[in-house]
Amino acid sequence: MSTAVVLGGGVSGLSSAFYIQRHLPQFKKVIVLEGSSRLGGWIQTTKHEDGSVFEHGPRSIRPYQEQGRNTLKLAEELGLANSILPVYKTDPAAKNRYLYVDGKLCALPNSLGSMFKTMPPFSKPLLSFIKMEPFRSRSQKSDESVHSFVSRRIGKEMADLAISAMCRGIFAGDAKKLSVQACFPVLHERERQYGSLLKGSIVETYKRASAGKPELSGLAKRAQDEKWAQWSLQDGLQQLTDTMAEAVAGEPGAELRLQEPALRLVPRGRQLTVETESEAINADLVISSIYSKDLASTLPDDMLDLKGDLSCLPSVNVFVVNLEYKENVLPVSGFGHLLPSCESADILGVVYDSCAFPEHNKNKSPNSTRLTVMMGGSWYNRMLDRHYQPPSGEQLVARATEECSRQLGITQRPVRSHAMLHKECIPQYRVGHVSWVQGLEAKVKAAGIPLHLVGSSYRGPAVNDCINNARKCVMSLQKAQS
Repeated sequence: MSTAVVLGGGVSGLSSAFYIQRHLPQFKKVIVLEGSSRLGGWIQTTKHEDGSVFEHGPRSIRPYQEQGRNTLKLAEELGLANSILPVYKTDPAAKNRYLYVDGKLCALPNSLGSMFKTMPPFSKPLLSFIKMEPFRSRSQKSDESVHSFVSRRIGKEMADLAISAMCRGIFAGDAKKLSVQACFPVLHERERQYGSLLKGSIVETYKRASAGKPELSGLAKRAQDEKWAQWSLQDGLQQLTDTMAEAVAGEPGAELRLQEPALRLVPRGRQLTVETESEAINADLVISSIYSKDLASTLPDDMLDLKGDLSCLPSVNVFVVNLEYKENVLPVSGFGHLLPSCESADILGVVYDSCAFPEHNKNKSPNSTRLTVMMGGSWYNRMLDRHYQPPSGEQLVARATEECSRQLGITQRPVRSHAMLHKECIPQYRVGHVSWVQGLEAKVKAAGIPLHLVGSSYRGPAVNDCINNARKCVMSLQKAQS
């Protein structure tokens, strides 16, 4: 009886197990090993008795492109179609995004007309930044930082403000260190192939129109027809991973083991023996969705080169503080606001949760405000005290409340709060990351072991990326065996 072992029970690991069960039927036994006491990884939701929902990790999913369509197909297969909460492109939470610069909220351009206007904090209209972009020379480098790329093609002011803030919001990282090839592959490829972002966008839009529409699942077609911008679920995003875990556990031969991490991987011919505290599992397939550094610790010493490479990936710690206020206390409506590093290094941004998903408010009341304040990331060390200790939960809530008062003018005290530290939650794709991943996969292949790499360490940390990369991994195995 063939056995597949999945390392990690987060969204990547659960997705891997789900797709193995459906596309690789030769594996009669599928074992998921999770080191913590819960499944779902960084997707974590608290739903209070009065209906108020706090998301401590990802809070919404985009329906766009192959990755987004795939997640919608998965949600449909899991029977979650009737639990979807969509945000439409016409909603304020989709249209309105802000930067906090020079002590004030600044709306980002969100229409064609706004591109012709000078809107703070920028010194000129957005159109003025991009009109010369097609005439910039293309770089000869294989990779560069996001900040360098945007400075060169669009301008330093845009890189210092908008792109710095965006990288902090997505990766909790420094745009001057993050790889454009890994973090924004579409931008990198458009310059490489077309010499211009604008030209590439026009050509690819025409190609998509000429090629016709991709085949869509029922839910993906609904998202397209209704013009969704993002979506969540009635009980929060953890409903997705909880339902997936139930689906995996319900199949014959499935085992979801909590607090049982893999301690060692020992090659034995064409198999890998996965050793835990309680058992040695002879596996015909191992898919690792755990952080690359954790995988490195399981490999034998005769794979020192691979262990060393896997250990090189940096990551960041992020504080997440959820706040709930009794009334609608926001001065604006929108998705939220971000801060570039020049404004406040350790405060990354504030998400206006109640604007996007009022259904998650207490008793679904419009007279309630839920916010999430993100702190730390690449600037985590600035928040430590002189003994290198992080702030307490009370200190984090106090800081978040103070910042919401300063940045949003909220004078009330929150009626409910929650603070959490996510350790090493977002890998940092530094310049050269894509080559690093290719090198890892080449070394794994050369070792001749049935090990495959998925998860946020490699090709995207977003929920859509994690699910789609797990699917692609399994489908490539299916193709190789057919």
